Amino acid sequence: MHSSSRTCGIILAAVVIASGGLNPPTARAQTGTSRRHTASRLERAATLVEGQNLAEAEAEIIAVLKGRPQHADGLNLLGIIRLRQARAGEAEELFKRSLAAAPRMAGARINLGLLYASLDRLDEAAAEFEAVIKRIPAHRDAQARLVDVLRRQAVGALASGDREKALSQLLRAKTLAPADPQVLFEFGMVALGMSLYTDAAQALGAAHDRRPDEPKVIYALARAELELGNLANAERLFKRYVELQPEDASGYFGLGYTLVLFRRGAEAARAFEKSLALSPDQTESSYQLGLIANGNGDTEAAARWFERVLARNNHHAGALLGIGQVHFSRKQYEQARASLEKAIALAPALSKAHYQLGLTLARLGDQEAARRALDTATKLQEEEKNRKRVVLSLSEQKP
Repeated sequence: MHSSSRTCGIILAAVVIASGGLNPPTARAQTGTSRRHTASRLERAATLVEGQNLAEAEAEIIAVLKGRPQHADGLNLLGIIRLRQARAGEAEELFKRSLAAAPRMAGARINLGLLYASLDRLDEAAAEFEAVIKRIPAHRDAQARLVDVLRRQAVGALASGDREKALSQLLRAKTLAPADPQVLFEFGMVALGMSLYTDAAQALGAAHDRRPDEPKVIYALARAELELGNLANAERLFKRYVELQPEDASGYFGLGYTLVLFRRGAEAARAFEKSLALSPDQTESSYQLGLIANGNGDTEAAARWFERVLARNNHHAGALLGIGQVHFSRKQYEQARASLEKAIALAPALSKAHYQLGLTLARLGDQEAARRALDTATKLQEEEKNRKRVVLSLSEQKP
């Protein structure tokens, strides 16, 4: 069974009687009378459908279809009744018959698309709405229905791990509804997840213009600005986010991370401590506090923070690297080596761990192994730079 919220979206198309050919005066008068009578019955049927009086509405329509079995408007209205009676198969057949009689009838095509959407036959639904838009590009109802389907298709694509397809669907939705803040937000989130930071910032910025106080939009835009290196914007947005969501640890973490990049360690530490107070079980704020302490030369505090992380997650490569650096600074080279090798086993692409291991092995007298570790670190750093170069903005790519 499908929810009534979907089936109630089926529209009642206006009853439009197609004009016939020229008739002799008497026949023309009779035809005119017949048409007016048919129109009256269908108008009454439409009113009855709107009032949920389906039995009387069906009687009126059946009377019309006895005389004109291929009457497009009658078939369309009967299809709506069948759908409201949860007889989707019959409704589909009636909408198709209506379109066979009047292929350019937008109402029946939209109803068929809505039927497919209610049955999660989204590709078929999209095709029906696209057909209406192809003939009537500014058809707002068809555009709105298609946008809804595209958004649902994007959700399905994301669930199956196909972010490229999701982005494509949302790009089409954004073209149809360029001012819709929800479409802009959803497009921005997918772009952000694909490292298309310029596109994400543009879409999320437009959503923010329309919903300036919506926390999820502010947080996402702050992340995009942070990735683009627009630190002042990121700081302003994260500060606004924690004003609106003062109990959300992630907001203080984002603010702290931004302040670290600004080299404002004391302010960053306060933000991370606030994040920890709100969510004591997390590891990332503790890790960042360890980095700050290590950078300040406070190896005792750094070790405590890194050990706190490892107590909760002994597979945290960053904390293993950090504790390895602490051991190195204390000239505890064998302990440093053990921690760094664990970090590399967990994160083979962590160039800093290879570099620190190279320095450690050199102190232990293994120059050949030290050279290999340092060469690996250099290679990984180059690969990382190259990856950043090839992450192109979607807006910069040729169609």
